[in-house]
Amino acid sequence: MVLILTGFTLIALIDLIPLIRQHAKSGIAAFSIVFITALTLAILQINKVEVPSVLILLGDALKALGISY
Repeated sequence: MVLILTGFTLIALIDLIPLIRQHAKSGIAAFSIVFITALTLAILQINKVEVPSVLILLGDALKALGISY
């Protein structure tokens, strides 16, 4: 788990600091959403929590909206 957190910290330092310096609010928001999602999924997988496929969930959501193939 320490290795995952170290890796994510390095990614945040390398990618987030330039966005903060440029005051790119939309870039910071997009990075944060993707970063937090990836970190959460990584931590869940390390703890052996079974995570359902995102595509299955997306397919179910689209069917509920009446959009399917």
